[in-house]
Amino acid sequence: MSDNWALKTYHWTLYFQDDETVDESQNALNVQHLQQLLARRDHEQFLAAYEDASWPLDDFRRALGGEGLCLFMEDVGGQRKDWSTRYANLLLDSAIEAPPGVIFHLATLLDSTALLELAKLEDRKRNRTSGYRSGGQKGEQPSGKARQAILQVKRVVQIMQMFLGDGQFSDATGICRSVFRSPQERTFLRALSLRFPGLLALPNYPLDQIVALDRVGAIDAETLRYGRNCRLDAVLIVPDEGDPVAVFELDSRYHDLPENAGRDAMKNSLIAATGLPFFRLRAESPESMSVDEWYALLSDQVLPHIDLGSRIRCRQAAYSLIPC
Repeated sequence: MSDNWALKTYHWTLYFQDDETVDESQNALNVQHLQQLLARRDHEQFLAAYEDASWPLDDFRRALGGEGLCLFMEDVGGQRKDWSTRYANLLLDSAIEAPPGVIFHLATLLDSTALLELAKLEDRKRNRTSGYRSGGQKGEQPSGKARQAILQVKRVVQIMQMFLGDGQFSDATGICRSVFRSPQERTFLRALSLRFPGLLALPNYPLDQIVALDRVGAIDAETLRYGRNCRLDAVLIVPDEGDPVAVFELDSRYHDLPENAGRDAMKNSLIAATGLPFFRLRAESPESMSVDEWYALLSDQVLPHIDLGSRIRCRQAAYSLIPC
């Protein structure tokens, strides 16, 4: 299936989401916006956004509003009485929750009896969470409701943003994968096919398919084992004959690591034994290389070193009996 089909399918699915899912996503974005305003200490915008929010209030959002009040009292204090009054209204409407000390400070600042009573009420609630001292006669069982502590639970809310990509659902659920290991390989092979249309370009090709390892002289066991498991980034062959013409490796900073230098040396020695042109190409920005840029590099640096002449014979593909 094509990328365009996948894109249209994603839009179709997104369009027919239920209203509840859309509302939850919007609420998450609103909360994230408020958190960003708090991080910038933008009290005016935070207060306006909190008052205009249309979401259902819960403990997390009330605590978020209380955090805004605490930061406001710390930064501005009594300099903005109009903002203090708006925060006081939110407290009295139970739209935000704040520590008793902050409410006491705000009540003193505004000379508000209602806020003072609210601060005392919050203080009593907080004292009740620590439990009561045991009293009465020995063996007396305290009342469950009167003595039971109120547990405060902090909820951790994780917000995840999704964005539209070009992936396909089958790529995530199936075991089949692309022969290319990176976007750079895909772009390079396309340029290779366009620059040499008469030849066949193969990606991630096994090295022992073009090198007769049993005929390489003075090869140690480690190099032999590596040659049987090694793959080449790209190989150019003559389509009808299957005769290799050139070998390509797309280098990166990964090849600069000491542990990879030995493997590269073994690969170089095996390719050198065949006499084939071997090109190691490295782009400064592999992710930004286009087909046109690879095409120009192949024309300037690779084409002059490749023999595109006709072959005298085909390579032997199988053995057969001959008269003796």
